Amino acid sequence: MRSRDMQDIDTILGEDIQFRGRLQFKKNLKISGNFRGKIQTAGHLIVGAGAHVEADVEAAFITVEGELKGSLQAGKKLEIKKSAKLVGDVRTADLQIEPGSHFTGSCIMD
Repeated sequence: MRSRDMQDIDTILGEDIQFRGRLQFKKNLKISGNFRGKIQTAGHLIVGAGAHVEADVEAAFITVEGELKGSLQAGKKLEIKKSAKLVGDVRTADLQIEPGSHFTGSCIMD
């Protein structure tokens, strides 16, 4: 799966948003602000550059460009971009880590 561009994003939580709670969605969501809680989706979660997310995440696809701390389960693919800082344990079928990114945690591939 290729990286999503802006046309493929259904919903954006903007840079000025601070949100706590539980997010459930089916399509594609980009977080550009701050989020803390739990995220579940059959779609694609994008943690944008400049975003700060602290959450347990279950998603089909996860792309991390900003800061993410938590337990991640990406059913199909996890992409960690060079601007990303990821702290947490990861379980995924496919992992792509760009040079320059920061990942602290463990990974289970299945």
